[in-house]
Amino acid sequence: ERRGRFKDLIHPKYLRTTLQIWIIWLGIAFAYYGVILASAELLERDLVCGSAAPPVQDSGDDSEESHSPCRCRLFGPAAYQTMIISTIGEIALNPLNILGINFLGRRLSLSITMGCTALFFLLLNICTSSAGMTGFLFMLRALVSANFNTIYIYTAEVYPTTMRALGMGTSGSLCRVGAMVAPFISQVLISASFIGALCLFSSVCVICAISAFTLPIETKGRALQ
Repeated sequence: ERRGRFKDLIHPKYLRTTLQIWIIWLGIAFAYYGVILASAELLERDLVCGSAAPPVQDSGDDSEESHSPCRCRLFGPAAYQTMIISTIGEIALNPLNILGINFLGRRLSLSITMGCTALFFLLLNICTSSAGMTGFLFMLRALVSANFNTIYIYTAEVYPTTMRALGMGTSGSLCRVGAMVAPFISQVLISASFIGALCLFSSVCVICAISAFTLPIETKGRALQ
């Protein structure tokens, strides 16, 4: 049997599916690495509720380093605890993710988790306690991990065997693009506009949720081709 070619991915039969899958992969990676980097930035700069980072006292040092805008604050035990707890979220919701994709289907499950991801990005700007912020970050890490799990399964199932590796490979390439863009938002834009960065992450997740919901093929219960 002949091998798949790139033009097969953009054949009219698969064109819409391919384009929407690429958008979703890019957006999921953008959100995944965005929440990881934004978590560190939020804890370092204490940007809860959009407040600015505390001013740095002038030590009188006139060196080049003293004039650098890149000043770091050491994490305390509470910050490390928040990071560790939020990281556990990446595996904590796996059982629910499995139930979702098997009972609700791949498209609906992914659109729900992407929509919830958008919501929790916006919730990061709400004034809350340290425990509340830890909970928001925990849920974000859980949701972005669930997004990756679902789209990985869907992409492998939707293409026939001759195109499966090609479809996964091109999707992975778009995933890397999203990962490359994320630091510019979660490290640079967030310093200028905390709310703006969160809204951008949330908007991308909404676009991905719509793309997932409108995917033309549902692979639940569908045999591999």
